[in-house]
Amino acid sequence: MLYTVETRLGNRFVPADFGFVRSVFAGSSTGGRRALRRLWKDPEALREILDLKEVLRALLERPCALGVSPDFYFYVLVRHRFLSEGIAAPEMADYVAEVLAEKVEAVPEDPLRSLASGYTRVADFISIMQRSRGRLRYHLQVAAGDQFLALSGLYPEFIDCRARECGAPDVDFYDCFARRVYRDAADNPVAPDDAPRRIYGELSELFPQARRSLNRLAEESVFLGD
Repeated sequence: MLYTVETRLGNRFVPADFGFVRSVFAGSSTGGRRALRRLWKDPEALREILDLKEVLRALLERPCALGVSPDFYFYVLVRHRFLSEGIAAPEMADYVAEVLAEKVEAVPEDPLRSLASGYTRVADFISIMQRSRGRLRYHLQVAAGDQFLALSGLYPEFIDCRARECGAPDVDFYDCFARRVYRDAADNPVAPDDAPRRIYGELSELFPQARRSLNRLAEESVFLGD
C-alpha cells in the first residue's frame, strides 16, 4: 500500500481535533462549519488546512488546544517545524509525529516504546537484534530507530548529561546508529508489503537534520516536564 499522508491523517484525528480547527476558522457560522467539514473530509484539503500558520498559532496560544489528540498536536508542530527547516515532504512529518505521539502514550512496561523506563542505550537494542532473525529483526530495527529519534530529538540534554558524567556516547553516535537501523529497515527483504520503506530511507539520509529540528521544537514549543 502506498504510504501517503493524505491516506492517514483523517483516520488518526478525533472529533476534538476537528472542533479545534473549526474554532480557528469557522467560528459559530453554520455555513462555515459545513464548509469546513467538507474540507476536513478531503485528505488533500485537510493537509493544506493544517499547513496554515493560523492553525499553528492557535495550537500554541489558545487554551482550547489542550483538548486535541497527541497525533494532531505533534503533526502540526512537527510539520511546521520541518517546513521551516526545509524538510518539505508531509509524509516525513506525519511519520515522525506519529512516533512522538506513540511515545507520549507508550505503556511504561514496554521497553521498546517507553522512554522513561525502556531501552535508552544502543547496546540494549544491539544485544536483542543480534539474536533475532526474519520479520522480528525488521520490527526491532524500526523500534530502535523510532526510540532514538524521540530520545535524541526531544531529550538531547539527557544524552549530553550521560555523555559528560558517564562517558556514554554523544548525540552524534546516536545519529549514526539511528541512520543505520532505518537504512537496514528500508532494505530489509522480509519487511511487510506495506512497510514505508521510502520513509525509512529518507529518515536515514535526513536524520541529523530532523533531529536538530526536533531539538528546536522541544526548546521552543513543547513542554515535556522535568
